[in-house]
Amino acid sequence: MGAATNTCLCLRVMRGVVLVVSVLVLCSFHQPHPKPPAYARFEFGFSLNPTAQGEMYALFMYTVLDNKVVDSRPMRVGTYILQMAGLEESRANIEGLDLFEEYGIAGCAAYSEEGQLHTGLDCSSIRDLWKLRYRGAAVEGRGTGWAGEEYRPSDRQQILLQAYRGDDYPHWHGPYFGKDALRLLRDMQDPDWVRMYRDGG
Repeated sequence: MGAATNTCLCLRVMRGVVLVVSVLVLCSFHQPHPKPPAYARFEFGFSLNPTAQGEMYALFMYTVLDNKVVDSRPMRVGTYILQMAGLEESRANIEGLDLFEEYGIAGCAAYSEEGQLHTGLDCSSIRDLWKLRYRGAAVEGRGTGWAGEEYRPSDRQQILLQAYRGDDYPHWHGPYFGKDALRLLRDMQDPDWVRMYRDGG
């Protein structure tokens, strides 16, 4: 009687163990899969740092992951403008859009007023990027810079520039990238914005 009871008890315990293991295995199959890591994207942008080649600003294609720059590739002005205008294949403009037109940046569109295709290589906003950082006639034929100090924006101007960068990048050098960079290029063409940046008020 005792042996039979022990055998039944053992069988019940074994069945219980098998049931628990089965439940655990089934649960492991029904666990939600972890989300895949975020994919990096490519963005056009720039820095207000001078380059080793003597340029007073630097143009880049940035690799951005979770809104942070993880890599950068320097770009020449002509290639930069062609890719932003959608006239040259680009990882930062896969759909081939005219980003200048999309963001209302005048004088850099893929088509001229006469409907003739052109490259827009003479983009005034890009050529004027140096003015955000420097004061005085730093570039012949381009007028004077807008910066409050000789080689840097004033403290007030630095606050204005922060509106075009993410919180992870507190320094006015940049990087400026994506939609915020395009907004800055657009706003630089507004005389009222330039007066506000240069003179305050």
